Amino acid sequence: MKMLTVLLGSILCLGLAAASAQEVTVLSSRPDTVSDGDALIAVALPVGEGRSDLKVSVGDTDVTSSFTLQGRSMIGLVKGLKPGKNKLTVTVRGRSSSVVLINHDRNGPIFSGPHQQPFMCETDRFKLPDGSTLGAPQDADCNAPTKVLFVYRSSSGGAFKPLPAGTTLPPDMGQTTTLNGRTVNYIVRVETGTINRSIYQMAMLFDPTQDEAPSPTSTYKGWNGRAVFSFGGGATAGYHQGAIAGDTLVHDMLSRGFAVMSSSLNVMAFVGSDVVSAETASMVKERFIETFGPPKYVMGWGGSGGSMQQHLIANNYPGILDGIVPGASFPDLYSLVPYTVDCALMAKAFDSGQQTWTDEQKRAAAGLNTWKTCAQWVLFFTPEWMWARQADPLIRAGDSNCHSVIPRELTYDRLRNPRGARCDIYAAGRNALGFDPKTGQTYRAYDNVGVQYGLKAYHAGAISAEQFVELNENVGGFDDDGDFQVARSVAHPLALRRMFEYGRINEAENLDDLPIIDLRGNPGRGPDVHDAVKSENTRARIVGANGGAAGHVMVRAEAPVATAPGSGAPSHHASMNVFALLKMDEWLNNIVSDTRHFPSKAAKVVANKPADLATDVCFMADDTRINEASSLGNSGSCGSKLPYFEDPRMTAGAPLTNDVLKCQLRPFRAVDYPNMAPALVARLQAVFSTGVCDYSKPSVGFRPLKGTWLSYPNPGVSVPMAPL
Repeated sequence: MKMLTVLLGSILCLGLAAASAQEVTVLSSRPDTVSDGDALIAVALPVGEGRSDLKVSVGDTDVTSSFTLQGRSMIGLVKGLKPGKNKLTVTVRGRSSSVVLINHDRNGPIFSGPHQQPFMCETDRFKLPDGSTLGAPQDADCNAPTKVLFVYRSSSGGAFKPLPAGTTLPPDMGQTTTLNGRTVNYIVRVETGTINRSIYQMAMLFDPTQDEAPSPTSTYKGWNGRAVFSFGGGATAGYHQGAIAGDTLVHDMLSRGFAVMSSSLNVMAFVGSDVVSAETASMVKERFIETFGPPKYVMGWGGSGGSMQQHLIANNYPGILDGIVPGASFPDLYSLVPYTVDCALMAKAFDSGQQTWTDEQKRAAAGLNTWKTCAQWVLFFTPEWMWARQADPLIRAGDSNCHSVIPRELTYDRLRNPRGARCDIYAAGRNALGFDPKTGQTYRAYDNVGVQYGLKAYHAGAISAEQFVELNENVGGFDDDGDFQVARSVAHPLALRRMFEYGRINEAENLDDLPIIDLRGNPGRGPDVHDAVKSENTRARIVGANGGAAGHVMVRAEAPVATAPGSGAPSHHASMNVFALLKMDEWLNNIVSDTRHFPSKAAKVVANKPADLATDVCFMADDTRINEASSLGNSGSCGSKLPYFEDPRMTAGAPLTNDVLKCQLRPFRAVDYPNMAPALVARLQAVFSTGVCDYSKPSVGFRPLKGTWLSYPNPGVSVPMAPL
């Protein structure tokens, strides 16, 4: 009871979903994103008023009996909301205030737009902790009955095991002490169900032999009042539900009392769309709050594709996450596409010309730590519209890169089924980008016109003039079906504009409003597509949009790092992950507890930063921790041992923000190549007859972000949701 009162105060301080006169607060979601017919409501009683003075109604229905007194607030889970608008009215001794709740179907959509079709269910493939599955789907929206299982952590070996039924606990029952200082049996309640066509999972310490039944007003001995939302990696086109969620049985989190939640459509390898991920996260979080009560905060966690989701949700749908811990990070999905496609084009050009290229010369032209990193992209992801051919063993190779769960007859074929599902990464963003009505193809934004591949390497003398010219002559592009073409690729202008205006390219306008701890391992000279410079790309965008990035802290390690504590990924620096978890917890607690007035959210974030996050942090191989400002120049104790590299676009002259999808052009100038033979200059000028990239200017199509909480009623059309 006391915990709930504290949490309510914290949520009000965070400014979530407040309504008229601050008397009525929707705790479970925004008032306009309610789903599945229920919402958790708090009513602040005026001083001197009691429960008997209160009446709450939805339309003409009295729901006062749903409310329980907690401190100076009445808390109630209001059920039975009709689809669409529901007016909830609170009356205290003749004085009324109200809030309009907009209820949506449990299957969505709320703001992500028309559902992707086809869409294949996988509830019968989703494994639960006891080895069973959710069973066959019950309908076309992939729903299945909710299942609650209990597992315990064995004191012998530390494995999670199914908890036997009954009141007698197993002899190897482990115990754990939470951040609240409570020692409890290490039993985890795992709830798995379906919502928004995804499979969600929620895990938290819960002893069924001692704890009262879950409810928004229950008291829990094991839960520390905080929650982590776990996001999974990868990046593909979607078209299926997914058979795993982000990590939820995470020892380093659960053992300290954190609740952990996720869903299959918060795994970028299944969803591909950050908007669908944001919508699903909002609905899963709503379900959690209606089940257990409001957490003090929700921290985002996850690496690679999981980092993309965190960055984009934080920037475009603020309020879902209160702080984020992206690992092996990228600023977003679509600004990564040029890098990956360039790798495939450069690999083809190296092999098709007259010049001989060493691996070191290829590396220099690509800007990476090793050419094998680019080769790894080529292996994993051939051109972006043939995305992820090798990234998942169940993705069909050959004539289609769709996941094998999607019937071949439903997928694109140039002759047999030209309107079939194109399992490319742009298709995942169809509602934001729009599509060609003649072909059904989603508008695409890959462009390499004017890009001078290997420019910095040529000027540095790392490759010869002949190599530089021939590379740019032969690099070419891809056609709509992912086949090489002689001409370079040209982006669709609508795709370019919507990428920026609708927030698919993350310009970080709102990333200074919450704390960020960016986790980054160091691959050295080993191939790793998670380039360290992507963290610097994000920071450069935050600085460019906000004038500084004091709320963005990079924590790096001398060896590769697991993207989630206890995830099982190899790491010599599990301590770094725990450090980030506890520091983010401290940071968020500082923010929630600080009742001072600040001129902005960003100012409050910076004022409450823990002292040992005053600068960036790196962990050496011996676990020595160094606090040092990041240095792209690769200087200092951290920079010299954990160097940054670039990527093909940056080596061609793109800025550190790396957010130019299609460059503006300037005329070709022979004087820019003073030591190049005239015949080679003439050949190069023929390649760039329309001009070369002018990276001093923003991307073609750049527009300021249209706003946060955009909804997509039709493909290519966005409508801002009403501000709170």
